[in-house]
Amino acid sequence: MDKRTARSIKSKNALKSAFLELIQAKDPELITVVDLCRKAGLNRSTFYAHYSYTDDLIREIILDSVKEVYFDLGTQWNLPLDGGGVDRTVISTYIHRFLNNPTLRRFCTCYNSEKYRTMIIRAQIELTLGESKDPVRYYTAYFYNAGVLNFTQEWFSNGMPLQENHFVEIIHEFSKVMYGLKL
Repeated sequence: MDKRTARSIKSKNALKSAFLELIQAKDPELITVVDLCRKAGLNRSTFYAHYSYTDDLIREIILDSVKEVYFDLGTQWNLPLDGGGVDRTVISTYIHRFLNNPTLRRFCTCYNSEKYRTMIIRAQIELTLGESKDPVRYYTAYFYNAGVLNFTQEWFSNGMPLQENHFVEIIHEFSKVMYGLKL
């Protein structure tokens, strides 16, 4: 790796770290490029060398967080199945990883969280859909991921009123519909 590439990676990591620190105290919408650069110890031109807008940085941070959640679980259309739906162990692992990811939790509970849920759903699809560019598959996956994410967020926000095994069973049954489609 040449020095320029190494410096670029270091700058991007510094900006990501600064953003992750700032969202602990501020809503993402309120974080400015000046805030980020001051916290990261970089100048604005460095930020704009990597990102056009803060949303570009946010998308990258969300994709990184979704990768952590989905690490080794499989692709959207190649998850381990059980009885025609996603294996319950995979669902449980996903839920625990999602709920224990402080970045995703923060984006789901902040002001204007609807905007970030959409980014999370798109990151999940981008990461897990695989090679298919088929719009029917894309929107089926979008619908499924949106349902699971909204259900997870509501379950979490309401103090997890369902037992986890019931929550997992609901997602498992929902996944049977998606996988039952002949796509």
